[in-house]
Amino acid sequence: MLKATRPLRATDWSSTLNLPRSSLPARPLLSKRPAYIKQCSDDLYAWQAAHRPASNTFVLHDGPPYANGSLHTGHALNKILKDIFCRFQLSRGKRVHYVPGWDCHGLPIEMKALQAAMGDQGATDSAAHTKMSPVEIRKAARELASKTIEEQKKNFREWAIMGDWDNVWQTMQKDFELKQLQVFQEMVEKGKVGSSPIDSTVNLKLMPHDRIDL
Repeated sequence: MLKATRPLRATDWSSTLNLPRSSLPARPLLSKRPAYIKQCSDDLYAWQAAHRPASNTFVLHDGPPYANGSLHTGHALNKILKDIFCRFQLSRGKRVHYVPGWDCHGLPIEMKALQAAMGDQGATDSAAHTKMSPVEIRKAARELASKTIEEQKKNFREWAIMGDWDNVWQTMQKDFELKQLQVFQEMVEKGKVGSSPIDSTVNLKLMPHDRIDL
């Protein structure tokens, strides 16, 4: 029977592995985590914007999240997948243009604003909106959206999502709203918007695709 000539200690196992030597730690130190994230996201985006040719640009048009609450798994799935696409295009030598944005309009934000302004009553009382004027509701919704955007932006950057985070866009920005109204005006003038009823029995494939009926 073979017998060990000396007891094996835990430190001896490392000498039995033929692995490359590296000065990089096995995992980043928590104290250096913010610096690592900045290098592989903000700094990388700024570098590629300055050194990659503009003639070979990959543009990601982001479907924006609602500015009405904390991030959840759906946000992670959405943003991380988009970040993978951007980094893949970057690895192919392209310049990446990705400007994140937020949707600041709609019932979800108004409901959150009512709940924040009126407590539980704002979430359960169907007539709660009548106790605030439209101007007050819009003001509360804007304040909620502005606060939520900053919170979500901070968390997205902590996920190392690469993008132009210093120049984000919001649907509640005045210039954005003005452009939307100008596009809508142009659609009306060209007869692209109508008020005729839609017959649900008509095959959708036969309906014209260049007109919107309201």
